[in-house]
Amino acid sequence: MVVPAHRRPLFALLERVVPGIDRERVWSGLDIRAPRPGEPLLEERIDAALRRVQPLVVAFALLVLSAGVWLVWAAGPRLAAAAAGGHPWLAIGTPFALAVVVHGVFILVVHEATHGNLLGRPADDWLGSIASGVLLLPFTAEVFQPVHRVHHFLTNRPGDTNWSPFRQRLFARSRLLYALYELVPVVNCLDRTRARYPRDRRRVAAAWAAALATWAVLRPPFGYWLLVLVGLNLLTTLRFWIEHFGFASERSSNTYWFPLSFGIGNHEVHHQNPGISALALAIGLWFRAKSHLLLVAPLCVLFSSRYRHFRTFQPDFDGRNV
Repeated sequence: MVVPAHRRPLFALLERVVPGIDRERVWSGLDIRAPRPGEPLLEERIDAALRRVQPLVVAFALLVLSAGVWLVWAAGPRLAAAAAGGHPWLAIGTPFALAVVVHGVFILVVHEATHGNLLGRPADDWLGSIASGVLLLPFTAEVFQPVHRVHHFLTNRPGDTNWSPFRQRLFARSRLLYALYELVPVVNCLDRTRARYPRDRRRVAAAWAAALATWAVLRPPFGYWLLVLVGLNLLTTLRFWIEHFGFASERSSNTYWFPLSFGIGNHEVHHQNPGISALALAIGLWFRAKSHLLLVAPLCVLFSSRYRHFRTFQPDFDGRNV
């Protein structure tokens, strides 16, 4: 796979900062799937450089968190209310649009904290829980973190929380019923959290206290919050269908573009090394070939028999041993 001509100037600029890059291997993903012994990935080299200014990276994440909370829960309801008189569709569209902001901030702070990429654990465990609270998602605190870490530990193997036996049965019975299940917020995560994971009650309490304080200060209407939650679930479901579904691929996940995703689309590299920071992933994503599944993934899930979760392509998969 040859680097397209319009990408070559970007690689030339990158090579001034990070010399010795093999363009073809980066672009084709060979450095991910067939790494040379001892050769670090592009994103690992970028991450090493960013670690030298880690306090600035953490400050940036906290600044984005603060700005996102104000934009979504303070400014957003006012924008929706102002639009309600003349443009009702805009009043409904505003919380859906701002769900993109919540999604991005969740990735940058909560997801990063889950992997210990900001302050390091256990400080990141507290940061992730409190951030879940101020994003008005306190029910994810001490739930998302262990479930997500199990997914990384058992990717596409039995016990992968990303693809449960219930999901497989529903998917095999009816693609439409499966898609409808994925579109129901909160409920669609119950099959992932059936196992009992240790939870720190202090962090759970901190998350709910942060949520109550945020709600008391900013006072977003319940209906507005519910629309943001529905929009957020739509985004995470779409991302899931792009991220871990494919056509009989040897990959563990796809590399793709997603709006305001802070590098989460660089998912093959993320699974290769979850310790690489979001900003390093975001920079590296510019230099990688991407799957164009953003708009077609729902159609593929519903109508393509070949488009399935990567777990189902594994040699040990028989439909029961999910």
